[in-house]
Amino acid sequence: MKILLLLFTLFFTLNASQNITDVALKKMIGRMLIVGFDTQFVDENSQIVKDMQQYELGGVILFDRFYSDRNRTKNISSPEQLRELTKELGHFSRKPLFIAVDQEGGRVARLKPKYGFLEIASAKALGSLPDKFAKEAYAKNAKMLRECGINMNFAPVVDLAVNPKNKVIVGLERSYGKEPQKVAHYAGIMIDAQTKENVVSVLKHFPGHGSSLGDSHKGFVDISKTWSKKELEPYKILLREGKVDAIMTAHVFNKHLDATYPATLSRNVNTKLLREQLGFRGVIISDDMQMKAISAHYSLKEATTLAINAGVDILLFGNQLAYNSTQEIVETIFTQIKNGVIPLQRIQEANAKIANLHTKNSIIQKPILFTQKRIDMTKAYIKKHYGMNVKNIQIKPKIIVLHWTAEPSFDASFKRLYPEKLFSDRKDIAAASLLNVSAQFLVARGGTIYQLMPDNWMARHVIGLNYSAIGVENVGGEGNKKEDLTPAQVQANIRLVKYLKAKYPTIDYLIGHLEYREMEKNPLWLERDQGYRTKKADPGENFMKAVRAGVNDLHLKLPNE
Repeated sequence: MKILLLLFTLFFTLNASQNITDVALKKMIGRMLIVGFDTQFVDENSQIVKDMQQYELGGVILFDRFYSDRNRTKNISSPEQLRELTKELGHFSRKPLFIAVDQEGGRVARLKPKYGFLEIASAKALGSLPDKFAKEAYAKNAKMLRECGINMNFAPVVDLAVNPKNKVIVGLERSYGKEPQKVAHYAGIMIDAQTKENVVSVLKHFPGHGSSLGDSHKGFVDISKTWSKKELEPYKILLREGKVDAIMTAHVFNKHLDATYPATLSRNVNTKLLREQLGFRGVIISDDMQMKAISAHYSLKEATTLAINAGVDILLFGNQLAYNSTQEIVETIFTQIKNGVIPLQRIQEANAKIANLHTKNSIIQKPILFTQKRIDMTKAYIKKHYGMNVKNIQIKPKIIVLHWTAEPSFDASFKRLYPEKLFSDRKDIAAASLLNVSAQFLVARGGTIYQLMPDNWMARHVIGLNYSAIGVENVGGEGNKKEDLTPAQVQANIRLVKYLKAKYPTIDYLIGHLEYREMEKNPLWLERDQGYRTKKADPGENFMKAVRAGVNDLHLKLPNE
């Protein structure tokens, strides 16, 4: 009954979304903002709390000191105070909230040793040492951020130290070096550490700030004569490695990339170069929109309109160098949308990318046992059932298959998937292989998503289709018959499907395990054993209807299409 009620709600919401109310639109704009505020504590009467609740703000940025008065505390004074502040921010926010800082290490660190936090060396210092020191330092830094309630770090810096006269990057020891491979390597160490602690890494400053002579905090910065394509290499390397979720733009001008606008406001830079040429599909975040490189040359209306239309998804207003109220920012953008200057589609695209980033950052890593033995058993399965000799078990995802575990609890479900070898009670499929069943994801009854293995490695979860399918198990399905999955699991599956489709545009199909045999005539079906089939009921017809209603905008195919 709960699933049917949710199905009706999703259908109503889907149709209502075609006519977005003004209130809803302003909240969509709010999701695209990260703003700063001036206090160490918040309550229900704080302006930032009122803004979070009225506009469903995307995030906040925290600073230790005021820019205009370095002796005056702004948001951070001690670990205990910071934990209390982030706890209250999370409590008052009605949507997932990015709580961000600049914690690069060295000179740029909002969590300083003199306040009781760990000291983290600069990028230059760590880049001159064996990488084991960077791994140790960044593991401690990420753990500290997570324990203090920080879930987004505007780091690492991937600018190249190519100009020794550069003051804002090289002079502050914010770069790992001048060679792209080295910079990408050490940046990757920071990203890995932060990913492990569910802290979003934001690479900066695209398309490169290391060759500049000026400081965009203070005014116009022209890199036309100093910038080179070499500065894009760290981004290319890390993108190939699949480590880039968010990128911060630089307020630098390069006439060879855009003859009119600085990078943050440039469609040539953000959409044509970063998205189309480099293939970045994550979230683009502006550097502080109140820096003089922007604010001294463009009005709030001009700057926000240009940035959003250029492809920026989140606008950062630190309220350090100047002050703009959230209401002023939202109303300015709202008016531009209503006047047709900013397309509504651009707002919807940004909101979808932001939601996908929240989904990824909420996924908990809980690996099943996956030694070389399981890899070898998977290769043997591929050879036996699909007739292929493969060097690795990577797949190109084209299908998402939803399941239930037929176990009542999370622990029991995980226990079934954890071992490498099939349990002795699975005689129905043991003849096909002793490789244990598994899935890339497991969703608890409360909606928490766990990742059990790399999502582009093959799992044994669906006959005939494993080599192109990502499996999502849901805890429940009593007796392998009862449709008892929860509304929270429906919503979690909707979020996960949207995230996976954005990550892997190659995904064309969404099916339930009960529908897998409808794909036997599909080219993706690879099973060679005509006698190897099982009858399935999971995850239930109502569950599939509800999830499909929630992802209708993705236009995923049915199994028989």
